Amino acid sequence: MVRINQIIKCLACVGVITAVVACGAQRKGASSQDVSSSDSITAAGESVNSESVVYNRIHFGLNLFSKAVADKNLASGNVVVSPYSAGMALSMLADGANGVTKDELKSALSDAVYSGDFLKSTKNTTISSANSIWIKDGFSVKENYIANLENSYKAQINIRDFSDNGTVKEINKWCSNKTAGRIPQIIDEISPDQVMFLLNALYFKSSWASAFDKKNTFDAEFHGENGDDKVPFMHQTEIFTYGEVDGNQYVVLPYKSDEYRMVICLPSENAEISTLLGALDADTFRNAVFSRRTSKVALSLPKFRVNTALTLNGILRALGVQRAFTGTADFSGITGSSVAVDEVRQKCFVEVSEEGTEAAAVTSIGVRFTSVMPEDRPVVMNVNRPFVFAIVDSETADILFAGKIGTIEK
Repeated sequence: MVRINQIIKCLACVGVITAVVACGAQRKGASSQDVSSSDSITAAGESVNSESVVYNRIHFGLNLFSKAVADKNLASGNVVVSPYSAGMALSMLADGANGVTKDELKSALSDAVYSGDFLKSTKNTTISSANSIWIKDGFSVKENYIANLENSYKAQINIRDFSDNGTVKEINKWCSNKTAGRIPQIIDEISPDQVMFLLNALYFKSSWASAFDKKNTFDAEFHGENGDDKVPFMHQTEIFTYGEVDGNQYVVLPYKSDEYRMVICLPSENAEISTLLGALDADTFRNAVFSRRTSKVALSLPKFRVNTALTLNGILRALGVQRAFTGTADFSGITGSSVAVDEVRQKCFVEVSEEGTEAAAVTSIGVRFTSVMPEDRPVVMNVNRPFVFAIVDSETADILFAGKIGTIEK
């Protein structure tokens, strides 16, 4: 049986996904030249930014984030995921699956389409995504699968001697190069039964449209899940997209290019974050992102820098992915050998400061908005307790990163 070990890293708006495969017995009747299933997870001929395709991506992103927050192993503390990076890697994996294995992966992905390049870099925002596959020399991978990764995902193909320590260094160097040095290392070693790595690297960096003045940053109490602590808070009063319902508040902070935005949602003092997420769906989320109703907001936001490492196996199982982790997994579109997923991990780094964001995540509540407040009476939004945030595409509301901040790390 093959092991597939996926690692996702998001550093300062950077995400990396690694999949590792180990070989097993050859399937009878299968050859390395067999064509993988034509039932691709991508929607042939449909724009990656069409209404239905975008809706499915948002649905997957919200599901992934909600399951991560609800995971009993992550009951307290900080949680950050990159739906985009996870979706890209899982899509590459699903394109090599067949039968029930493929159906479960497609269902978990909400039939989302992640192939193609729909990210937009601008003068003030740097964002890039890169894919690669690393194959052990001598391990047979089907030509049609390789061709699909090259054509649909622009993946770089690498065949290497996995017994050579230089391969580990080369893989880590690729990650470092694709993430502006934010992820200098993704693997420590390659075990004898590992035969393939699938990687996705996502990098994002942008400045606020309205930067916080450092002179207005000072320490204040953050009432975290592990107790109160004094941390640096940024302050500014500005016109923002703003909404509230039942005491819950959220604000949308645009980046300088306005191609991307951060959504911050603050539950009321007695509300649980899980309750807020339970009320979210793709429609309400998009309504929040696209709303043009604004208010003058006196915003107090803690500076934060977060590192998280998640094992996503349980989260994916909660999304319906079962067969891929068992000996009956069908990845016959990748190889004639018997393979199964062993572990899916995600590592994230997020930093938010006065200047902007070097990594982020998402969450929002689709609710009704308040009307515009008078200029001399700004809405007060003091983000001094656990909250959720997201970085989204301003045009489509695609979720690049989503996170829950329960504590502020110093």
